[in-house]
Amino acid sequence: MAISKERQGELALMYLKNKLRREGVTIKPNIRRQTANEAKELGISSEEAAEFAEMLIREIVEEAFAK
Repeated sequence: MAISKERQGELALMYLKNKLRREGVTIKPNIRRQTANEAKELGISSEEAAEFAEMLIREIVEEAFAK
């Protein structure tokens, strides 16, 4: 059975979030540069990469401090 592109995206996001929860998130002073470099490697805009990274990091932090 072939997995649809949409489901692949869902699975990838679930995997990434789980990995970040387990291993934690380290925010370094050069996070913007690092994100821009990774965006370039992936062939996406640095703005899109930064928005995605911010969304993930905020979600992980909010979960950690939820009551």
